[in-house]
Amino acid sequence: RSQAVSDSFKYANSIIRDADVRIIEGGTTYQLQYRTDHNNIGEYYLPDITVRVQPETRYRIEITLNDGGKITGETVTPARISWVKPPHQLLQYPSDTANLPSPDSLSFEWAAAPGTREYIASVSCVDSLEYGSYLTPVTAEKNRRTSSVINQNARRRYNETTRWAFVQTTKLPLVWFAYKWYGLHEISIYAPDPNMVEWFKQTRFGPNEFNTLLSSVKGDGIGVFGSASVVRQGQFLLKNQP
Repeated sequence: RSQAVSDSFKYANSIIRDADVRIIEGGTTYQLQYRTDHNNIGEYYLPDITVRVQPETRYRIEITLNDGGKITGETVTPARISWVKPPHQLLQYPSDTANLPSPDSLSFEWAAAPGTREYIASVSCVDSLEYGSYLTPVTAEKNRRTSSVINQNARRRYNETTRWAFVQTTKLPLVWFAYKWYGLHEISIYAPDPNMVEWFKQTRFGPNEFNTLLSSVKGDGIGVFGSASVVRQGQFLLKNQP
């Protein structure tokens, strides 16, 4: 509806920038504002950065369009999660990945969120360029990939700095293949609500298409209003060779 069907589609032109967007929790209403980034693609955000999403709390979203249309959604945030056995902050990439020491140093564990059966894990390279700047003493050494081998199905995500995984347990043994680069990383575990789970399964591992029948919002729109509890750990992956 936001642009003519007779014209070529441009994502920036499809964005509605003048909607009335509100997040409601109990008797408190948070008015969101729109801001644009350098690509002319923006987001609705809450200017008050002191407000934090609370665990095990019901939130509603209410969107009113300038033509009178309305979109509403609801989520109950999962309980807060924490590390039981956090990932190692420093890892040495092995010279021979076929003969790993036991027990494997890549395993970690987190506390279960009540009512949550499915979790999302991510391994994100924070800086794919710099390496030596994080060492002591600092060097001029640059970062590089852990391997140049990539299968055809994963080629479209070759340059993505984050790998994602879907797990149904609270203990995860990562594999070395999860790391695309050496250097500075961040390990994250998400305890998602059902809305976020359905969105993630379809857009990450499927054909990157969202089934509108699984939309969690109502009214004049489709999409997902979800939430998750998250715990993170910084990590540095040392090279197996210079």
